[in-house]
Amino acid sequence: MTTERAIHIFINQEKLSFEDSEQTGQSIKGLASIPLDHVLLIGHGKFDTHKKCNKQHSSEDKDHIVISNHQVVMLKNGQHFWSHQSQMGVEVTINRVNYHFVNPQQTGQKLKERSGIDLADVLFRSKPSEDEVVPNDSEITLHCGDCFYSSPPANYGSNEITPNDVGCDKFECVPQPGGWEFLVVKDFNLPDGYSQDNAQLLIKLPPGFPDAAPDMFWVHPHVRTKIGGVPQGTADEVLLGEPWQRFSWHLGPGAWRPGVSTLRDFMRCVRSRLERRN
Repeated sequence: MTTERAIHIFINQEKLSFEDSEQTGQSIKGLASIPLDHVLLIGHGKFDTHKKCNKQHSSEDKDHIVISNHQVVMLKNGQHFWSHQSQMGVEVTINRVNYHFVNPQQTGQKLKERSGIDLADVLFRSKPSEDEVVPNDSEITLHCGDCFYSSPPANYGSNEITPNDVGCDKFECVPQPGGWEFLVVKDFNLPDGYSQDNAQLLIKLPPGFPDAAPDMFWVHPHVRTKIGGVPQGTADEVLLGEPWQRFSWHLGPGAWRPGVSTLRDFMRCVRSRLERRN
């Protein structure tokens, strides 16, 4: 029995009710008795499972979005979902070789195993700006025309962060879920022109670093310019149980080069951003 606040959706034109609007692809399939290896989509209009996969999608194809088993979805009344045992699959290239996958839900490890790539190599998905690193245990949704390439892991010597990498010896690395690591510099000297001489600096090191680039940085306590202004592109965020000031600042396309760029390079970029004093 459902309550008045239940969410009513349609899956393959059959009306179903959920008590909670927050669901995953797996929980939606479970209530609808859909096998987990079937494809689940959300969109307008009935999905034609007989369409062939090609790089030029029709407007109807673009109206349907694949929902992975682990993806979180906020349900709304009247939404339409469709499922099918994939017959068309997706066509992608890996290291310039074409591959057909029946199921668009894959992990980095499965892509490597299918294409004969060493599991220790780094797998990338081509993107318009910074290419996406695909870890072995990461589940992704393949799209027709995706291009992947691999490269041997960069030889940076030891994976341990050293004072030479950071530029000082007062720091610690705090492991986080999902393979992330927070680098916290205890006493980071700020350039002249700020309300204080130093602050803690935090940098999030992503899974796959240093092949994958860091993005943004955080300081604690919050800083202001000497005239009392708040630096541009900053916001509040709680990390490690403390309030931090996030600098929403990003590397330009091609600025980070896997196998070449290092943490010391990123530290120089952080310093350059702070030198702007705005």
